[in-house]
Amino acid sequence: MFKKLGTQIVFITTICIALTIAILLTVTIIAFRQYNDSIMLERAVVGMQVLEDKVNSELDDLEDAYSMFKEDGDFRDAAVAADGAILKGYLQKQLPGEDFYMIVGDKTGAITFKTDNYPLKSFDYAPVANGKTIKGVARCDEELVAMFASYVKDQDGQEFMLCLGFTMEATDWLDEVMKTSNCDATVWNWNIRYATTLKRDNGERATGTDLNEDVAEAVLNKNGKYEGQHDVVDRHYYVSYQTMTDYDGKIVGAYWAGADARSADGEFGAVTAIAIVIGAVGAIGIALFIFIFCTQRVTRPLTHAEDYAKEMLEGQLATTNVTYKFADDEIGRFVETLRSAKHGMNDVVGDSSRILAAMADGDFTETPSVRYPGVFEDIERNIIKIEDDLGQTLSRMNISSDEVLTGSNQMAEGSQSLADGTTRQASAIQQISATIAEVSSQIATTAQNAAQAGDLSKQTQDRVNEQDQEIQNMVQAMNEISTTSQEIEKIIKTIEDIAFQTNILALNAAVEAARAGDAGKGFAVVADEVRNLASKSAEAASSTTSLITASIEAVDKGSKIALSTAESMKEVKTMSSETAELITQIASASAEQNESIKQITSGVEQISQVIQTNSATAEETAASCEELSGQSKLLKDQVARFRINR
Repeated sequence: MFKKLGTQIVFITTICIALTIAILLTVTIIAFRQYNDSIMLERAVVGMQVLEDKVNSELDDLEDAYSMFKEDGDFRDAAVAADGAILKGYLQKQLPGEDFYMIVGDKTGAITFKTDNYPLKSFDYAPVANGKTIKGVARCDEELVAMFASYVKDQDGQEFMLCLGFTMEATDWLDEVMKTSNCDATVWNWNIRYATTLKRDNGERATGTDLNEDVAEAVLNKNGKYEGQHDVVDRHYYVSYQTMTDYDGKIVGAYWAGADARSADGEFGAVTAIAIVIGAVGAIGIALFIFIFCTQRVTRPLTHAEDYAKEMLEGQLATTNVTYKFADDEIGRFVETLRSAKHGMNDVVGDSSRILAAMADGDFTETPSVRYPGVFEDIERNIIKIEDDLGQTLSRMNISSDEVLTGSNQMAEGSQSLADGTTRQASAIQQISATIAEVSSQIATTAQNAAQAGDLSKQTQDRVNEQDQEIQNMVQAMNEISTTSQEIEKIIKTIEDIAFQTNILALNAAVEAARAGDAGKGFAVVADEVRNLASKSAEAASSTTSLITASIEAVDKGSKIALSTAESMKEVKTMSSETAELITQIASASAEQNESIKQITSGVEQISQVIQTNSATAEETAASCEELSGQSKLLKDQVARFRINR
C-alpha cells in the first residue's frame, strides 16, 4: 500500500501512537470512571452524613427550645393552664414552620394540649410522665416523627409534660439536606419511601415505593449499611443507606442519600470528550512531528539514496552539488557514504575512460591518476598490464617493421642490381650472337682471310676473356641473389611470426575490450585494426615468400645455366686458343668449325633465353621487393601512430 519507507514508518508509528493513546485514554477513562464512582459514592456517603446531622441538628433545636420554654414562667403558666394561644405563639416564635408541633400533658401522661399538625394518632407518653426523656425518632401508627419530650417540675410545684417535634414526612428539612450535600435524600418508614426529595417526571414526590429487597435485607434486617449504585425512580444513583433507629434503638426505617449519576455522567462525558480531544490533538501533533522527523531524517535521505542508486544503475556517476545537510545518524551517514562511493566510482570510471580513450587514440603513455580502491585495483592492474603488453608488442612490431623495411630495401636494391646485370647480360649475349653470326658468315672465306682470321681470333680471344669474366660476375651475382633471397626468406618468416603474434595479441586485446564492455569499444576497434594489419602483413609476407621462393628457384636455375655457360665459355676460350694456334688448319677444319658455330649459336640462343627469363624474374623480384617495402613502411606508419613508454 505504502511504497516509501518513511510513509510506512509514519503510518506504523501513528497507528502505534494511536493505539497507545487509545489504551492510555481507555485506562484513564476507566480510572476516571472508578475515581468518579468513588467520588460520587463518597458524595452519597457525605449526603448520608449530612442527613443524619440534619436530623440530629433538628433534635438539638427541639431540645434547645424545650430548655427555653422550661425556664420561661409565662410559658409554664400557659402550659399548666393549657392555654393554646400562648403556647402556639411561643412555638411559632421559637420554631417557625408548619412542620413543628407541640404537645402538653399532665403527670399521668394524658395530653392536655396539642397543635393541629400533630401527626400521631396515639402515642404512649407515660414513660415521659414517669421521668423519661425522649430524644429521637419515634414511629407510631405508620408515622414517623422526630421529638424531644420530657417532664417539667419546677420549684413552684408546677408540673406538666412537654413534647416538641416535627413530622419527618415534611420535605423542607430534606430540601435543605439536598441543597447542603447536593444529594437527594429519603427517609424510609421501615421499607416504604416516607419522605424524599426525589420527584417523578410529573413533579410529584416519589413517595410510597418499596425498598429494594437486597438493601432491606442488609439495612433493616442486619442493621448494616449499604453503599453502591442503583436505579432509583428511573435514574441512576450512587447511593448510601443507613439504618434509622428510634429513641429506644429499635430499627424503624432507613436513611437514604443518593448522588445523581447524571452529573457524574456529564462530568465523565466532558472529561472523556476532553481526553479524546487532547488525545487526538496529541496523536495528530505527534504524528505530524513524526512525519516531519521521518521526512527530514528518513524519507528525504532515502530519496536521495534511491536517486544515487538509480543514477549509478544508469551509469550516471557524476555527483551533483547537494546543499542539503544530512543528519549525523545511520541513514545520513549511509547516504553520505553512498554519495562518496558514487563520487569515487565516477573518479575511477572517468580515469579509466581517459586512459582507454588515450589508448584508442594510440597513446599508451597515460597512467592512472586516482586511487583505485578495493576491487577496482584489478581494473587498474589490468589497464597497466594491457598498456605494458601492448606497448611491448607495438615496440617489438616497430623494431621488426624497421628490420623488415631495411631488409626489403636491401632486397629491392639487390633485385634491381640483378635486373640491371641480367639486362647487361642479355645485351652481351646479343653481341655474342651477332659476333658468332659474323664468324659463321666468314667461315666460307676463312681460307682467304686467314690473316684476318688471326687478328679476329685474337680479338675473339679477348672478347671471350671478357665474356668469361662477365659470366663469372653473373655467376657471382646469381649466388649473391640466392644468398639474399634466403635472407629475405628468413626476414619474411620473421614477419609472419610477428604477424601471427600481432594477431594473437589483437585477439587478446579484443577479448579484454569485450570484457570492458562499452568502455572498451574504442580499444576493440584499435585491436581489430591491428588484427587486420597483421592479416595483411601475413598475406603480403606469404605472397612475398612465394615470389622469393620462385625467384630462388629461377636464380638456382640461372646459376646452373650460368655455370654451364661459364664452362662453355671456358671451352670457347680453349677453342679460341686452339683457333689461334691452329689458324693454319682453318681451311681444312672449316666444316667442323661451321658445325661448332651452329652448336655455339644454339647454346647462345639458350643462354639468351635463360638470361631473358632471369631478367624478367629479377624485374618481378624487384617489384615484389618494392611492394614488400611499401607494406613494411605502411606497417611502420601504423605502429608509429601508437605512443608507448620505451
